[in-house]
Amino acid sequence: MACAAVISLLEPCQSRQGHWLLPDAGFPQQLASLLGSPLRSSGRPPSSWQELHAVFLPLAPLPAPETLSPTPAATYRYLICLDRRGGRLSCWRRYPEGLGWQRRCGPMPLALFIRRFNQRLSSTP
Repeated sequence: MACAAVISLLEPCQSRQGHWLLPDAGFPQQLASLLGSPLRSSGRPPSSWQELHAVFLPLAPLPAPETLSPTPAATYRYLICLDRRGGRLSCWRRYPEGLGWQRRCGPMPLALFIRRFNQRLSSTP
C-alpha cells in the first residue's frame, strides 16, 4: 500500500525552512533509508542544512505550511529541526478512521530514527 509523506526541515537559528513531498514511500522505514544513504557512504547521518537539503533535492518541493493546502494523500508528516546538537525528528500519522494526526515518534535524534527504522542498515553485518 502506497502512502505519501510531507517532510519539513526547519533551522530556527537561521530562519530557514524547506518542505518536500515523498509521494509514495512515506513509511518511516523508507524515510530512514533515504536519510541513511549518506550514512552508508560517509559513516555518519546528515546533520547540517546543506546535507539534508541534498538528501531531499530529488523530492518535489512544497510551499511553506502557511500556503500549503491540506494534502489528502499524505499519511505521514515528518518534522526535522536542526540545532547545535544536530537534527531531531518527529513523526505523525493520519489514520483513516478520522482520528486526525497521531504522534508516532519523537522528537528523537536523527541518528536514532535512522537506526530504529532503517531496515537496510540493520540487516547488514
